[in-house]
Amino acid sequence: MSCETSLNQLSVETRAKLRSAQLLTSLPQVVSELLQNSLDAGASQIDIGVDCEEWSCWVRDNGAGISKAGLTMIGKGSEEGRYNTSKAYTPASLDSVSTFGFRGEALSSMAELCCLEISSRTSWSSESWSVILKGGKSLYSGPSIRWRRETAGTVVCVRDAFYSLPIRRQSHPSSAKTIDAIKQELEAYALMFSCVSFTLQDDSKSRENASSKGHVLRVPKTRSMLAAFRHMYGRALTEHVEEIDATSGNVKVEGFMSLVGARSKAHQYLYINKHPISFCDLHRLIDNKFSNSTFLKHAYDERGETSLRSSVRRSPRKGEKKPIYVLNLVIPTRLVDNCLEPTKSAVQIEDKNVVTRFLSSVIDSFLIRHSFASGKRGAEEGYDSPLKKRKVSIDSDSANVLASRKAEPNEARAVFIHPGNISEDNPKMDEMFIVNARTGNSYSQNSSYGIDGTNTARVNRIPRKGSTCSGPMPDWLQDALIANNAFYTTQLKIPSLSLFSKKVSDDQGSALIHSTHPSFCARPFGSPYLRSSSSDHTRTRFHKRDLLKAQVINQVDRKFIACLVHLDPSTHGQTQNNLAADGSTLILIDQHAADERVRVERFLSEICSGFLQHCQGTGGVDVSDLSPPVPILLTRHEASRLAAIEEVQSAFDRWGVRFDGLTKLTSGDEASDGYVQVFVRTIPAIVGDKLLMNDELQDLVKGYLGTLESEEAYPPNLSQHNDVDNINDDESRWLKALRWCPRELLDLINSKACRGAVMFNDPLSLEQCERLVRHLAATAFPFQCAHGRLVSLIVLDPRLFISALLSDLPSFL
Repeated sequence: MSCETSLNQLSVETRAKLRSAQLLTSLPQVVSELLQNSLDAGASQIDIGVDCEEWSCWVRDNGAGISKAGLTMIGKGSEEGRYNTSKAYTPASLDSVSTFGFRGEALSSMAELCCLEISSRTSWSSESWSVILKGGKSLYSGPSIRWRRETAGTVVCVRDAFYSLPIRRQSHPSSAKTIDAIKQELEAYALMFSCVSFTLQDDSKSRENASSKGHVLRVPKTRSMLAAFRHMYGRALTEHVEEIDATSGNVKVEGFMSLVGARSKAHQYLYINKHPISFCDLHRLIDNKFSNSTFLKHAYDERGETSLRSSVRRSPRKGEKKPIYVLNLVIPTRLVDNCLEPTKSAVQIEDKNVVTRFLSSVIDSFLIRHSFASGKRGAEEGYDSPLKKRKVSIDSDSANVLASRKAEPNEARAVFIHPGNISEDNPKMDEMFIVNARTGNSYSQNSSYGIDGTNTARVNRIPRKGSTCSGPMPDWLQDALIANNAFYTTQLKIPSLSLFSKKVSDDQGSALIHSTHPSFCARPFGSPYLRSSSSDHTRTRFHKRDLLKAQVINQVDRKFIACLVHLDPSTHGQTQNNLAADGSTLILIDQHAADERVRVERFLSEICSGFLQHCQGTGGVDVSDLSPPVPILLTRHEASRLAAIEEVQSAFDRWGVRFDGLTKLTSGDEASDGYVQVFVRTIPAIVGDKLLMNDELQDLVKGYLGTLESEEAYPPNLSQHNDVDNINDDESRWLKALRWCPRELLDLINSKACRGAVMFNDPLSLEQCERLVRHLAATAFPFQCAHGRLVSLIVLDPRLFISALLSDLPSFL
């Protein structure tokens, strides 16, 4: 049976609505399209106003303007008004597009989804003209009334945006996030077009208060992208920079990279032909280059300081810094395709390998010049360093230390190099080294690759004296150490078992195969199970319920707690040969890791439960009031985000961090040093003592601000995660909040749990051991300490353990 389907052409209104709904998806994209039109018109001043509550925006520029005839063409409606543009290209010239817009669809799409008003005047016109459209139909065409202009330029006003798409309005971001997205978009273009001045204002605040209250951003004309960056983000991040200007064939890169490290990736801008591009493989390339260098540890901080080793013990992740760069790749437009999606931020490049290798060599040269990399990798990969026009604003005298020593021939050499210092033992030749005082990396002066990074070469490492591999201890030396009482060990040797599997016979003479050193592998985070699997003969699966039934024997060597656990072979995946006659297994629990796990879950439960109560409006995190408030220093950009975005303040408030006097913060001028003092009046009580030590409070605020700038800063919808978490009991309900807990706060809680836990060599009575195991069994993750290490270390057959220790059991326990 056949079925014929007739084909019908979509109506003009349907086609226009479908195209428009795909081209324009949000209010920030509407503003972005109008901003690009103003830049294409050659404007030197662009003003933007947004009112998210009224779903309106306007963009005013002093560009070339649109003639009366052009406005008449736009006002012809859905079909005839589309594809009209002043940047018309022939099919052949589409390979050399040099403007942001070239499709002629932005204004007609706005007229389809919004109420659009355009008022414009050209330099040769005696009067400004306007056109008003809505739903693809013209409502007015004639002399300007509301947006009348006295000079050349254009004003485009959008009102009642997406009035015909209620679902899109419902899913649109909040007002604060919309304004912030527009601000970030404007900042990205302001860096590339430093000869243009930009302003952004929030009309909803201007309507309620004075006009100055609605000010969001002002960027004046500057002489370079570096000056524009300093105006927007302050001088703190650009005190130590290198301007980049490199060319390879028909590809060029220009911009700058900073020696200062940031807390987040918010200050990383990559363009192709001045078009901002979304995250892609080129971003990953830059990230990998910096991650494989010592930049994350040795980059300058915002105060221009760096140190090789901190005097305070810190989390390995805590001191990592992210690179700051603004780079524009200039590539012939015929080799670039940016028509993949409406925003034109996704780009495909014809010869991607050439661009990748060139950009990689630029990054390598920067890292090597400033001693963040040795240059060995660049030499092996065969990258040629491109010619560069460099401008480095750092004091080179403080970066390098020169030292030389004379040597005697025919003698072994050992060189110990420290930052700012060189010492040699038994040198054999004259040799001079260049040592970077910031990173400690050293280079031989005779090497073909100098400290300036102009060439690449392999850096030879000089072995330390006596660093040869040692063999077994000679018998005569071992006898001498035993005979000399000075080397006598007062502590008895702990009996041990072989590292290899061996056979042990039971009373019936059957062979039992035991792995006496099994390796443990924890299941994914959140699993209450622990698996031990060292061979095919031994496979044991523990559940935290087993700890509740564990029989505590005693403390072992003041380090472990020996427990007898009764397991059912049918439910624990273990053969009967691996268990004792009564089905028991002996485990040793790390007393420090166990107490650390108990403490860290107690702390996390307290603060995460307060977080959840705050989200539900029934309470909050217990806080400590700071009187007087404690000042911290933030960059001007960080302080402005904190003061302007209420969702960011609320995100801190949910974790017990509250500020004082944010309404008094001002942006300052370009001549300022880029810092703003912010006062903290409350902190979470659970880590209050640690937050007031050193710069921990400032690190928490800056780190969480960086996280919020790249992630969601709004209160979580807890109802969406009930089924995902599969957490029904009230005791483990706090686990739902862990995904939103700031990393810096987690590090402090882990540190507090570790420092106050039971340590090795702390004696524990049998009652204390039983209480610790009982508390450990009540935790959510009893087999991991706060740092992810395992709590249970050894699993043995009790008979094998007792047989090995039978001769020295009293001294061992």
